Amino acid sequence: MIKETTISLLLSAAQASGAALPAGTDTTQLIPLPSDPVLLAVPGKEIAPVLQPVQFCGEEVPLYEASVTRRWIQVLLQQAAQREYLYVLRQKASRFFPIIEPIMARYGIPRDFKYLPLVESSLVSSAVSHKGAGGYWQLMPQTAREMGLRVDGATDERFNLQKSTVAACRYLRSLHKELGSWTLVAAAYNSGSGHVTTRMEAQGGQRSYYALRLHQETRAYLYRVLAYKELMTRPREYSTLLQPDVLAYLTFPLPRHKYRKAPALNPTHPPVPDTSKGDEVDPTWGPRNRNVLDEIIAQIERMEAVALEAVPVSSSSVTQPVTAQTAVMGLMGLRVLRFRRSRLYQVFLAAKRKIAPLFGWDWV
Repeated sequence: MIKETTISLLLSAAQASGAALPAGTDTTQLIPLPSDPVLLAVPGKEIAPVLQPVQFCGEEVPLYEASVTRRWIQVLLQQAAQREYLYVLRQKASRFFPIIEPIMARYGIPRDFKYLPLVESSLVSSAVSHKGAGGYWQLMPQTAREMGLRVDGATDERFNLQKSTVAACRYLRSLHKELGSWTLVAAAYNSGSGHVTTRMEAQGGQRSYYALRLHQETRAYLYRVLAYKELMTRPREYSTLLQPDVLAYLTFPLPRHKYRKAPALNPTHPPVPDTSKGDEVDPTWGPRNRNVLDEIIAQIERMEAVALEAVPVSSSSVTQPVTAQTAVMGLMGLRVLRFRRSRLYQVFLAAKRKIAPLFGWDWV
């Protein structure tokens, strides 16, 4: 339940792009408890968007601060605008996260850090930055060597998912021992611990990531990580802010087959899976939605229609074609189900029978 002590902000297109507030805007705000939802007053919207509390590794994001909320909304909308890219990342994450999460649990790293590779490399193993960072976790060569990876001319283990994840977990754990805050660890992972500690000392020992004056990229880094986390885990909480087509991409069920590009989307309808190559979303082993009896009847009805068009009206010597009702009399009670055979078994049958394999539906 939203209490009356919620913050009231003016969010416009100018604000989203970083422009100043219009003249005469009332910036008065009441500070709620950190766990309260935040109510946004957006011009032109009858229903005010509500921001639920956001956490990173158990640390609350201070959405009751206007500057934090503005930056959070700005980054969230920027990330959400790339709807096809988000769909591709969701498919990649569904394959990589089951490998990353057990390694992180073994080293005691919070699960929220699994979204770092999405920001760092988009889960592309061959990604290399202009500064020399490479791999899924974008580790620098010297840092990778210190964490136990082999990086030389012949071998670069930064491009190995399991080994690079282990090295990243060791690095994150060492940063936490030094800084003591997971939000500061995320900032230090982006810009280095030296930059973070220097800025903390220059600002009188300030230890809040959201209040530190950091590099522009580092200042938005944690917000980008949080945006991926929120958009992939609970996008419906932001339905009042996101466009319907973006929400469709974020909630459409992922296919249970190999990775493929995001399908085209009608702005008012969710994407439709492409089954032209036989890659179906639903399990392929099981009864078809339409049984064989229905198919035979449909074929006979089509044949009957064609035959009736070809027979002259005045001709009495031509035998009338068999009607669908007559054919059904001989097929009463026949209920045949068809199942998909595995490709390996079909290849075996093809070699045995010396015929071309049937990769579609086959009789059982």
